[in-house]
Amino acid sequence: MLSSEKVRVLVLARNFPNPSFPTLGLWTTRMIDCTSGFAEPTVVAPLPWAPPLILEHWWGRYRAVPRLRTEIGDDSYRVFHPRIPWPPGQLLDRYHASIALPFVERLARQLHSMAPFHLIHTHFIYPDGVIGALLGSRLRLPVVTTEGAAWFPWLTEAPAVRRRVLDVLDNISLFLPVSRWQQSNMEKLASIATRCRIVPNVLDERVFRPKAQQRWDPDRILFVGLIRWVKGLDILVRALPALLAKHPRLKLAVVGGAFYRSYSRELSRIRALADALRVSGSIDFLGELDPTAVADAMRSSAVVVVPSRRETFSAVCVEAIAVGTPVVATRCGGPEEIVDQSTGFLVPPEDPAALALAIDCAIEARGNFHAETMHTSMVQRFGRNTVASLLRTAYQEALDTFIAR
Repeated sequence: MLSSEKVRVLVLARNFPNPSFPTLGLWTTRMIDCTSGFAEPTVVAPLPWAPPLILEHWWGRYRAVPRLRTEIGDDSYRVFHPRIPWPPGQLLDRYHASIALPFVERLARQLHSMAPFHLIHTHFIYPDGVIGALLGSRLRLPVVTTEGAAWFPWLTEAPAVRRRVLDVLDNISLFLPVSRWQQSNMEKLASIATRCRIVPNVLDERVFRPKAQQRWDPDRILFVGLIRWVKGLDILVRALPALLAKHPRLKLAVVGGAFYRSYSRELSRIRALADALRVSGSIDFLGELDPTAVADAMRSSAVVVVPSRRETFSAVCVEAIAVGTPVVATRCGGPEEIVDQSTGFLVPPEDPAALALAIDCAIEARGNFHAETMHTSMVQRFGRNTVASLLRTAYQEALDTFIAR
């Protein structure tokens, strides 16, 4: 099919950019964009609905999002934002797929009747993967699921969600974990090894690239990521006193959003910790930045630090290396498959002392890293053409396998 016509793909992704949250799920748009040579995607990205007062309190920023957008990414394709009753937080996680399914199915059937889809591609197993698996069974379509969230221990701690996931695994043709670590994590809960094909997140090499004679500040280190506990920003803050003892002019720039209430609470906790350690004056909180600004911030920093407790991939590592800036990251999963001695340093998680020492070493060795070599390596492994080839092969395999049933 892929050799003679473009495959029409229904993409289900709750994590997808919208006018209120323009950086939400950028990895999804990049993956869609790199399929332009062989696929025609239509995106369904549900948004929460609630009565006005509740919506304003919990989801106020979503009110401005239209139900339909066009011309997203590199190519023109339709993106639908159906409104779905969505309880805040994780209070009713077990019901999310059941609540969303009839709304998504009604829209999917309408679209399918106008231009039949060949395949469904979902992002994350829950709720989108569960919804997609059920839709695939009803519409008789193969389903592939990109997975970037750790199943373990999450699904062991949410037994009702785990049951929903396990019930539909047989309906999914291929699982696309973003790293070897991610696949191993998934296999702790399900025997799916024969249906796994690693397809990493996409590096946008047009944005994340070195610049000739780029100047960097030896007194600036950078954190990029959502302000969440799992990202380990608190560990980096705890490493600052030791770093400031040797580099008194050092500044930590923090790029990342805290748009959910739980993230805002974590940001408040980080600020309180910085006050208690008397390092607040050495931290600049810059909020969310667009990819071009993030790339500029990476290029101008001595080191990019990824102090996470867990990462299934780490796009930040890839992007920093691609612009030619060394990385100090924890051995927490994905970074172990990305960072080596030619691109930075790896340290144990939850260890501020080791983190501080590695950052100091990276600052001292900053001039020894070769930006163009680093960029080329990342493009070869994670660039648009590389991922496009992997996705094309996965789509073809899913279609062939489904037809052969």
